[in-house]
Amino acid sequence: MASSVPSPQEEPSALSTSTTAESDPARLKELTAHLAADVRPFVAHLGEDVRPLVDRLNAVPEVARPLLERARPWVDPIVDEMRPIINDLRPVVQELRADLADRLARTASAAELFVARHDLGSVASLGRIAGASARRLASMRPTLGGSGPRPSAALAVRIPRVTTGPRLPSIPIGPALRSLSRRLRPGRWAFRTLAIGLVALVVGTPSLQQAMVAEINWSRSVLQTIEMPTVELPTLEMPTIELPTIELPAIQIPAFELPTFQLPSAESAAKPKLVPAQFDLPPLNAYRAAFQTQASYPTVPANATVEWVVALRNTGSAGWYRGVAGAQAALALTDGTEVAVQTTEYVAPGQVGWFIARFRAPAGPGTHAVALFPRIDGRGELPDLGIFALVTVR
Repeated sequence: MASSVPSPQEEPSALSTSTTAESDPARLKELTAHLAADVRPFVAHLGEDVRPLVDRLNAVPEVARPLLERARPWVDPIVDEMRPIINDLRPVVQELRADLADRLARTASAAELFVARHDLGSVASLGRIAGASARRLASMRPTLGGSGPRPSAALAVRIPRVTTGPRLPSIPIGPALRSLSRRLRPGRWAFRTLAIGLVALVVGTPSLQQAMVAEINWSRSVLQTIEMPTVELPTLEMPTIELPTIELPAIQIPAFELPTFQLPSAESAAKPKLVPAQFDLPPLNAYRAAFQTQASYPTVPANATVEWVVALRNTGSAGWYRGVAGAQAALALTDGTEVAVQTTEYVAPGQVGWFIARFRAPAGPGTHAVALFPRIDGRGELPDLGIFALVTVR
């Protein structure tokens, strides 16, 4: 058994013997025939699977030709417009290509320098031994058991450890480009730029506008030729509903006699009955008044009764008494007609008394100024306060 097992020193000779056997032309021809026989069914099945796809692809040009003809009026102007842009980009591409060639040359020189500085003989010998072992395993054939000698098992080949030198510094170009692309989103920018460029191109090119109008008219004509099916709805007959006749009973409402009320006239309200004073009356100079406030000026029809509110403050030393002769405050027109008296029973000095003036509006349309003068009934007139009402007659 020891004589049948090749030693490590005899390994190269065994490998050379197997290599010589594999380089035999007859053996190579046999291997080629077996390989062709194995591959031929696979190729046949692959052809059967690919034939339907090829048939469909052959029909694509016929179907796409009308679309290409219709798109030609659109594409030709775009190509003409894009040609200057491509010509402008050509120097940039050339610069990038030159930069890439320079970087590849630097990488190759760095690799050569690395190989020159480090001994790779052990790695090369390891590769040669691994290749010889692979070829030997491929050339082995199973043998039937018999009385002859059995082949001995090959010795395990120990792979020597190879210590590599310091690694070259790697430049993280890929992660940096990926991070930059995620931040800039070149796809979105390219799509938006292309869309805006196409829109500007169509708007600025009369031929493209005409082609677009022709395409829209053609699409409209196609849509108009489509006939929608008519749907006939069945006629529904609603049943007639007869409502019963309802007879309402006759209700007799008794007659009510409303009582008549006699409202006091404006003159009776403006001129209450005066009674003599039950106290000594002060002199006329003890009665004084000052303008306090007024309502908004009225707008009335012609010859209508005007009602206007005025407030006066008692600035004298004597109080005003409603209905008492010689102590009641009132307002009169220019001709002396009394139109308002105090509405409260008593207005003490310093308090405010309210007056509701009632008089007839002028007959002519327009704005009329009606002057009002304060006085004490039964005693005389007070100093003029400049009170007047602007009456607008419609």
